[in-house]
Amino acid sequence: MRNKKRYIILLYLMLSYILAFSQYRMSGYLNCSDEKQAISYATVRLLQIDSTFVSGSLTDSTGLYRFDKVYPEKYLIAFSSIGYLSKVVPVTIQANDTVLPAFTLESDHLMLEEVVVKASSFIRKEDHVLILPDKQQLKHANTGYDLLYNLMIPDIDVNRRTGEVTTFGGGVSLYINGEKANYRDVQSLRPRDVLNVEYYDVPIGKYAGDVAAINYVTRQYTSGGYVALDGKQTIGYLAGDYNVGAKMNRKHTTYSMWGGYNMKRYTGTQTEKHEEIYSPDYTVNRDRRTENATFANNQQYVQFKVNNQTKLRNLSMQVSLVRDETPKDGHGDNLIYSGYYTHNESSSERKSSKSLQPFIKLYGEFNLPKDQSLDFTLRGSYSQNDYKRTYMEGSNFFSTNIDEDMYSLVFSGNYNLRLRKGKSLGVGMLHNHKVTSSSYAGDYTSWQHLWSGESVMFITYTQRVGKNLMMLIRPGISYLNYKLHRGELKQHYTLRFNTMLLHQIDKKQQVRYYVNIGNITPDISFINNVEQTVDFLQIKRGNPDLDNTKLYNIGANYTNQWGCLKLHGVVDYMGYLDNVTYHYYFDNDKLINSFRSGDNAHVLSARLGVTYNFSDKLRTKLSTDYVFQKTTGKAHLTDNSLSVKLDVNYFWKDFALNVYGSIETSKVNLWTFVHEKRPARYGASVNWSRKNWYAETGVDNLFSRGNYREYVKLDMYKYNQLQRSRLNQSIGYVKLSYTFDFGRKTSREKEEVDRSINSAIMKID
Repeated sequence: MRNKKRYIILLYLMLSYILAFSQYRMSGYLNCSDEKQAISYATVRLLQIDSTFVSGSLTDSTGLYRFDKVYPEKYLIAFSSIGYLSKVVPVTIQANDTVLPAFTLESDHLMLEEVVVKASSFIRKEDHVLILPDKQQLKHANTGYDLLYNLMIPDIDVNRRTGEVTTFGGGVSLYINGEKANYRDVQSLRPRDVLNVEYYDVPIGKYAGDVAAINYVTRQYTSGGYVALDGKQTIGYLAGDYNVGAKMNRKHTTYSMWGGYNMKRYTGTQTEKHEEIYSPDYTVNRDRRTENATFANNQQYVQFKVNNQTKLRNLSMQVSLVRDETPKDGHGDNLIYSGYYTHNESSSERKSSKSLQPFIKLYGEFNLPKDQSLDFTLRGSYSQNDYKRTYMEGSNFFSTNIDEDMYSLVFSGNYNLRLRKGKSLGVGMLHNHKVTSSSYAGDYTSWQHLWSGESVMFITYTQRVGKNLMMLIRPGISYLNYKLHRGELKQHYTLRFNTMLLHQIDKKQQVRYYVNIGNITPDISFINNVEQTVDFLQIKRGNPDLDNTKLYNIGANYTNQWGCLKLHGVVDYMGYLDNVTYHYYFDNDKLINSFRSGDNAHVLSARLGVTYNFSDKLRTKLSTDYVFQKTTGKAHLTDNSLSVKLDVNYFWKDFALNVYGSIETSKVNLWTFVHEKRPARYGASVNWSRKNWYAETGVDNLFSRGNYREYVKLDMYKYNQLQRSRLNQSIGYVKLSYTFDFGRKTSREKEEVDRSINSAIMKID
């Protein structure tokens, strides 16, 4: 009997020991008591009952926090966040994974007005940089591009006037609350609603397919609404952009509508061009001088969107309609011929186009149990496009009239699973399908029908190696197939592979090494059996037998931050094999401008970006780029280029001053073989911001003549061109916006109108 009791006591002690040293997961959500919205990036501390520190964490963009290794016992949880009253809550962890009830924090309105954050606004996280915009950066920004420009991220270039956001490896993908955004989304984003910006310079998870990614995390509200008006007018030539929008919140669902109109009209573009055409039998020299040129374009759009968002899902549907028209695009030239032809002549060229495009988009994102997430996007559009061109030179008259119907369907989906010990696994797929039917009339009569589809699938695996290393491996495959009417089915399989090793030297320094293998599909407007007469000497011709371009990329970058100084450096090599390029040859005494595969191109680049904050009011950014380019094959071209850019921001009360400048630059287009030389650019702007009003005025390229020079030197064709345009000369602008809020304050909705028009028409440049 005694032995039996001893065994029972021993078994009880062993179970108690195992239970005491078992580790479980604890998670929960943190909200604001005023608006019932998630509090992002709040500090969460796990404490013993005697207040001894156990572990720390941050809430994510949905307010979720988690502790992975917790022993079953009683604890205290301490919550704190700027703008909210701190709170300490007692909890008990049982012998299983525990999901705590949602806790709330009270707003500290006095703290919101008085607190000044002295810590760094750039915080290096495991897979991205968390950027906390300060009061000055938010106040003196009217769009998402303005805010991104004010942040002065060293390795990102932001053109807030055109919406171009680039980094060393290419374009930066933009997201809002994890949903892919386009130009108008970011342009209509209200900066004061942005909580923080996530910069994925090492994209993983749903961003793994991007060169780099920016995600704006915004406040979410459950009531209220707004009406917004904004307009921008250019001085120097006639151009304007005017928009009106409204949004209303009802619990977890928001309804928004946007509409807008923009136009551009200018004259006075002057071109001086010298051409040399080398036929096997003769040589022609031609000097062209443009005397008068006109251009006019207008665009209208309307969009309606419904969005339903909770902690576990984000669903949206939006429909839009875009109309784009260019009624005037023409010029008259004086021509002087020498060589085989010796005479003077005048010519005129007139082009016009019109497009109508309805669009629908469905988006869904789901936070699944056990650290899983799933998102998908389905986009469909139909484009009806008309294009006309006439060219007259002496007694020669040429015309083209094209009607096109184009259907586009894009589906993308991503599944991600976060594993233990710093590991994650993701599966993604993308399919892009296009069908186009075009009727060509005029000098060349034809009916073209093309369907094209590309499917991409990849697997992404990431793992931490020790404390300071992270490894990413991403194998995948691309399958491209297209078929032209009465042509053969073309199929291309391409293996894709991405790998990256990130070395986190310390909290402020990191080095990233990467190797990438990919492909580029040929432009759909090149794949046809069409001919278009340029003039009585030249013909443009399509090519339905183009190959896939293979990409090979290797490089390394380094980032560091010393107090107010941030630095980013990159060295990169990109190789293009079977590059699709322009192709010139003769056929029946005509110079044919077509396309071919087979040439190779090599690009070696180096970049250094530095930002420095002299004070809270004065901030600067300097970036330099060196690029060496070389093509091999039928065309042998070599080019070196250096660019230097400087941006300065100064904030004073309700005003902000921006000054920027860049030196003259040159580069070679690896597809057209055109050498471009762009003049130095500079400008300044002043903005004023108070409450719901924002006003800005500025000037670009004051005293500049805006001379753009380009040239081509090939065996059969050479040209040298100088162009002066009102677009590149001294211009000014005035911008004004106002937002009227009703009910409770609400965040500004993303305006998701994609105002680019899908088209496969082969046009004369």
